[in-house]
Amino acid sequence: MLNIEVHLPFAAIAFVALGIERVLYGYCFICTNHFKKSVDESKIPGLTKVQKDGSRYNYWRCMQRLGVYIKVFQVSVCLYDLLVLDYENVKSNLLMGGMLTNPDKHVQLAAGMLLIFAGQTLNYATFKALGAKGVYYGYEFGYHVARVSCFPYNLNINDPQYWGVVMCIFGIYLAVGASSFLIPVFELFWYTMSMQVFENERGRRWASAIYSHRKLN
Repeated sequence: MLNIEVHLPFAAIAFVALGIERVLYGYCFICTNHFKKSVDESKIPGLTKVQKDGSRYNYWRCMQRLGVYIKVFQVSVCLYDLLVLDYENVKSNLLMGGMLTNPDKHVQLAAGMLLIFAGQTLNYATFKALGAKGVYYGYEFGYHVARVSCFPYNLNINDPQYWGVVMCIFGIYLAVGASSFLIPVFELFWYTMSMQVFENERGRRWASAIYSHRKLN
């Protein structure tokens, strides 16, 4: 059974930091026109060097740049969790070869490596199928993005890239013999929120209902 050990205040900070990426993507999906307006009016920092289409910003490239910036939060949280809070355990299992020399951990190591491979396969296949323009909301921003039915979209899995990320993170924690799986569980929560609310028509309906209610009041 996976251990979910909570270290406060790190757990609270990690939960918020990991959610920033998903909220940003949800904002772009639900409030697409507002995002475009904010970009055009230079209200979002860090985008001055993004390639423009004439006098206007290339919106999907802006989203791509923001996505790179936001990944810093995700990577930092995972590195701090594994290399600071869980350093002695990870050192023993990874750097000193504990996962290889201890037969009891071979199945766990194999499962972790399999999840990493499967997750990265889904990520790579998604980028290959859609291209960067499709991955970073080109369609929602009004650019032409061809609809695809090739792998991984022929697996009947919604949001294969997101499942790939979740699988990869769980795989890493399994492969290094992490003592706590709190961060992967946080990631599972936020990516599920993206798939079910933030980047879903359900979220758009809820946002529209909330906006209409506020106007009436």
